[in-house]
Amino acid sequence: MREFDPKSILEHEFQIFGGKIGSGKTEVSINLAIKMHQSGFNTVLFDMDIVKPYVRIRDIKDKLTPYGFEIVSPPELTRAIDLPVFPKNVIGKLMDKDIYKILDVGGDPYGAGSIAQFREIIREGLYNFFFIINTRRPETSNKVEIIKAIKKIQDASRMKVTHLVLNTHLRWETTSEIVREGYDIVREVSNELNIPIAFLCVDENHKELVDSIDLPYFPLKLFVNPLPIFGV
Repeated sequence: MREFDPKSILEHEFQIFGGKIGSGKTEVSINLAIKMHQSGFNTVLFDMDIVKPYVRIRDIKDKLTPYGFEIVSPPELTRAIDLPVFPKNVIGKLMDKDIYKILDVGGDPYGAGSIAQFREIIREGLYNFFFIINTRRPETSNKVEIIKAIKKIQDASRMKVTHLVLNTHLRWETTSEIVREGYDIVREVSNELNIPIAFLCVDENHKELVDSIDLPYFPLKLFVNPLPIFGV
């Protein structure tokens, strides 16, 4: 087993994370920002998720302040609504060559479509687009559903998914068997679409769950409440 090294992806300017609701894309993007910032890289995390049904970065911003990296998120007035409204400085930040840019984008066509407006900046060859998969969530429980979800997000964003990320879990009920089942499904998707699996994710306190899988692992600090926070 080897730990995933974020330095291995930094030949590309943009790191984009997408996935269906409950996939863990926000958790993964936050952890990458923490890891890169702690490694001395000037890192900016972009909250580009305009879809409300679950938790977005702006909803847990206070938890992230101690880690020191910059967060670019929509205006406060959009916190309770779903509108593709981004800060005035977002284009300037996206064009800044002196920072490493991590984008958390919506996982449905509407949410992913919001970044299509930036495709002249985020051009092919400049980004990695990671599609996060939790096979224990609706709409990504099997190969057919996952491929359908990937095609929808590609069509909406007008960008190509370049990597898959395995994040199958049931929070505290996760077992090594559950992770293995998820791996088998995601490997089928990888083989059919010819998209590599970049790494798998695991709770930093339970690394033993992924001992039997031959993929780099990315240990995660958990920030997102496992249940929706209604009324936020």
